[in-house]
This record gives sequence, structure tokens and C-alpha cells, in this order.
Amino acid sequence: MRKEYLNNYQRPRRRQSRLALIPRSSRGVALIAVLWVVLLLSVIAGSLMMLSRTELGLAHNLVLSAKAEALAEGGIHLAINDLLAPDAAVGVSADGSVRQVELEAGRLDISIVDVTGRLDLNAAPPELIAGLFRAAGAEQDLAETLAGRIADWRDTDEIQRPGGGEQAEYAGYEPPVRVGNGPFLTADEIMRIPGITSDLWDRIANAVTVHSRRPGVNPLYASEMALLALPGMDPAAADAIVTARTGPDGAPADQRLRMAEVANLVPPEARRYLAGGSSNIYAIRARAQLPEGAIYILEATIELTPANDPPWRTHEWRPGNGA
Repeated sequence: MRKEYLNNYQRPRRRQSRLALIPRSSRGVALIAVLWVVLLLSVIAGSLMMLSRTELGLAHNLVLSAKAEALAEGGIHLAINDLLAPDAAVGVSADGSVRQVELEAGRLDISIVDVTGRLDLNAAPPELIAGLFRAAGAEQDLAETLAGRIADWRDTDEIQRPGGGEQAEYAGYEPPVRVGNGPFLTADEIMRIPGITSDLWDRIANAVTVHSRRPGVNPLYASEMALLALPGMDPAAADAIVTARTGPDGAPADQRLRMAEVANLVPPEARRYLAGGSSNIYAIRARAQLPEGAIYILEATIELTPANDPPWRTHEWRPGNGA
């Protein structure tokens, strides 16, 4: 009986797993899909990491830039403080000589220029402005044309000078040109005049101003470029003037040389373009460099007003060019 039962007994079939029910070809497709999903997630994760790293780098650079800018502002105020000191006439050089200041926060290169050492674009005669453009590398015809355009731009009439340009001269220019018919408010405004390129401007920027209100330049404070604008001036004569006024003791030029002594180094035909005396308006340049390498340049034109509070006022305050 038992044997017959065992013979008639059928063992239950094993249930096939779900995986066994899936065709082998479908299993391969699913594996590839999973691998693609993993790869895609890896790419997304990597991109997020790179983006985070880039944002951290940008934030770090912004912090360094802000620190460098703050240091440059400190350099401007340090120069103003020196100019306001009772012994400023003895201890401060206003001819553009660079003074280095080493601080824990970084290094400052500070220069101060009495604006009488620069050509005033609102007051200098056209021949002096043309001389400046020639000194900067412009051809004779272009230099005279640009000088005429500057003269026409700053006057209030519509009478065109030879080689100059009143409003009718710029008809059809793109972008449109609108002649100022008034004094320049800032020196870089002359870049609105056709023919004055950014490269040419960079070469003359430290030799021009709109604040001296004098038709000539003071050789005690003028840069070599400004001196070369004078008729008959050559590089050797300009270099001789710069060398003569910069003694080893670092004393200001007007304490070491009288105007008459400097005039002896200037060609006779250029002497009528000299301006004497100093002013209370100064162009200050501060270059700040952090230990990490970040650099920021700040330029300001300030006027001393000792009787007021604060004892100075700002004419210009902007980032500078260069390195």
C-alpha cells in the first residue's frame, strides 16, 4: 500500500523564479540600461562637483579683489594724508615718482602728480596737443587733425578749424558723434573723438588732465611724455630734466631746482609753453598687490581744501589701467 502510494505520488514542481521567466536577451538590455543610468548619475554628480568648485573659486577671487581694492583705497588716503601734512612741501614728491609701501596686507605703489605737470585738454593750444600726439607715435597729419578736433570740440562756436571738426564734419559717422561744444569734463572724454584709439589714449593718459586750467606744463612735475609735447624737445633733453629734478635724497623737485634752472634745460622755442607754480590739485595712483597675487589699481584726482571738512574734495575716482 505504501509502495503504491509512493508510486502514485507526484512531487510538486518547483516554481520558476521571475528572473528565469525573463528571456536572456531582455536581461542584457536591462543591464545596459542600468549601466547607462549609473553613468548618467556619475556625470551629473561630477558636473555638480565641478560647478561647486568653480563657484568656490569665483567667490575666492571676488574676496581677493575686494581686499586688493580696499588696500588701494587705503593707498589713496595715505597719499592724501601725506599731502595734508604740515611738511608736505618738503617731504612729498609730486612729479610721479613711485613710492613703495610694504604692509602685512600687501604692497602699495603710490605716485602723486601735481596736475600742472600735465597738458590741460581744455586750455593747451592745439600745437602743444599735436606735439603730444606726435610724441605718442601719431603721424604729423593725424596729430594735427586730432588736435584741431579737440580744439573744435571744446569751443562753443560752429566755426571749423583747419583739420578740425564741428558737428557737420561728423555727419554719417557710426556710431553717431555729438560734438561737445564745451570743455571736457574728464580727460578720457576725448576718446569720443574719431581717430583717438584706445591704444593712443593709453600712451597719453598720464600726460593729460582737465584740472590744471593752464595753457602750458610745469616741467618740475611733467612726465617724459608731457615734456616731449613741447616744441624742440627730444628724448635726451626730456630725460635730462627728469634726471635733474630727481635727486638721490628724494626731495621734491621745487625744493631742489628753481624754475629758471629747469628752463635752462628746455629748448628756447619751448619756454613760452612752460607753466610755473604748483597747484592744490593732484592726480594720485595707487597699485595694490596682495601676497596671493591679486592686483588692483585705483586712480583719483583730488583737490586740497584745508579750510573745509573734510579738507579735500574728489574730482575723479576710478579703477586704473595697467598691471
